[in-house]
Amino acid sequence: MMNCSAMAPRRVTTRRVLINPQARRDALIAAAERVFVRQGYHAATMDQIAAAAGISKRTLYQLVSSKEQLFTDLLACRQQAFDFRVETANRPIDAVLFDLLIGWADHILSAKAIALTRLIMVDYLHGKTLSRILNRESAKPCRDALIAFLAACHTSGDLRIDDPDDAANMLYGMTIGNIHVKILLGLGKAPSKTELHQRVQAAVALFLHGASTAHSPDNSRLR
Repeated sequence: MMNCSAMAPRRVTTRRVLINPQARRDALIAAAERVFVRQGYHAATMDQIAAAAGISKRTLYQLVSSKEQLFTDLLACRQQAFDFRVETANRPIDAVLFDLLIGWADHILSAKAIALTRLIMVDYLHGKTLSRILNRESAKPCRDALIAFLAACHTSGDLRIDDPDDAANMLYGMTIGNIHVKILLGLGKAPSKTELHQRVQAAVALFLHGASTAHSPDNSRLR
């Protein structure tokens, strides 16, 4: 007599693996960055990004609504990883300017930032979508922090700066601008930490000499 219970198929139980939504989104951002850098923004497709992330296209569109939003999220993610808070209270002006400019330089001269900025340069030939996104999500917070500090120095009478916006552009050009352009064009490489610090210190000293007020000759004093 056959034992029916012995012949019955064994029930296989499977356990659903729950993926943390944030981990899935982080993986998507990382995959999108690789595809964007390799293919270029316009040539990259959502199919390629989904494949690189190991998810379906349907799942991809559940996480983001468009390629533009995905690129925006990528820049926002990079911005979150970059803490640009600089303490200004009770510190010498030259020390604050140094920290602001070094922070800005570290941000835009990194290998990932250079790769993404080159994407923007190529996109400019097709339109200005990415340029607007980059300005809003990446460079603008650094620039705004410098402008705000220069404006505060002018208001307090510590420095003579009629146009903080223009002054911030001058400081950027003196310290980072030329280096940044050369790297983007493949005509130079990022300076060493020591070289960058020396350049920023020299530029800050020159800038403060020109922006000093008659009653405030020592711009290294505490604000």
